[in-house]
Amino acid sequence: MHDIWRLRHFLAVAETGSFHAAARHLNTSQPALTKSIRQLEEAFGTELFMRLPRGVRLTEAGENLHLRAREIEAAWNAAVVEIGAQASGLGGVMRIGGGPVYSAAYFPGVLADLRRNFPNLRVSALTGVGSELLPALKVGDIRAYAGGVPDNSAEMGPQFVTEVLYNQENALFVAADHPLFQQDQISARDTLAYPWLSLFSGLQANIRIEEFFARHDLPPPPIALESHSLQIAIQMIAGHRFIACMPVPLASVFAGTRLRQIDLPDFCWSIPTGVTYHRASVGFAPIMTMLRALRRLTAAAGRPWEVPG
Repeated sequence: MHDIWRLRHFLAVAETGSFHAAARHLNTSQPALTKSIRQLEEAFGTELFMRLPRGVRLTEAGENLHLRAREIEAAWNAAVVEIGAQASGLGGVMRIGGGPVYSAAYFPGVLADLRRNFPNLRVSALTGVGSELLPALKVGDIRAYAGGVPDNSAEMGPQFVTEVLYNQENALFVAADHPLFQQDQISARDTLAYPWLSLFSGLQANIRIEEFFARHDLPPPPIALESHSLQIAIQMIAGHRFIACMPVPLASVFAGTRLRQIDLPDFCWSIPTGVTYHRASVGFAPIMTMLRALRRLTAAAGRPWEVPG
């Protein structure tokens, strides 16, 4: 146990670049952290960090350990969760993350499958965008992330696997009784007469919207509301004449609010989505159950990709 904690201390220092930042991240004292790293260095018989005037840098031995330490930690965590989940009277804890669409549309089915297969497992499900949850996955705070496929800027590294499940279509939505539908045909210019909202810090959506209006020689619509809350956004669309670019699967989740897609033929785009997880989780039963459930649940959204397992 002491060695596992020292590995976690090592990873925190390696990934924050300083003992001070790592101690703050771990909520421990800097002297205690320094002592733990020194004991780890004594165990290996070599220095793992070069102490610099501002921060630290990994030595060659430290670089070698860094390549393996995350896999060791992940394998340990997997054993703790799996044994805890299967032992009578005990409950392990597994933390997973999902983008807004996966959380709303697919996680209920995933969580039901996990409950049936691992009745003693406690699952902590977080919702957020990839820019928030992929870093949490990288440092081990969550075990898997389901949502938009990370691009190169995420720098997840070769120890992580991404399985693409389907291409998620996005479109413009308003209330079913929106005044726009009183017209025979809706143009890009017509939509500028109504307020727009941006959902989930939608950088990609905002870029696509700007490109769409530029193609029509029009200025982009001013964003009247930015909402991280799906419930607020749906209410503003359904009851207050807002227009929003939304992933198409969300419209079916909130079918009772009577949303309707605006048919603008040249406003059409999609992003690949799927599951990202650590290679050490291959064969880890709860994660494999999550993957199988997501493959089944997303099959209707697009062509499922061939994936192992």
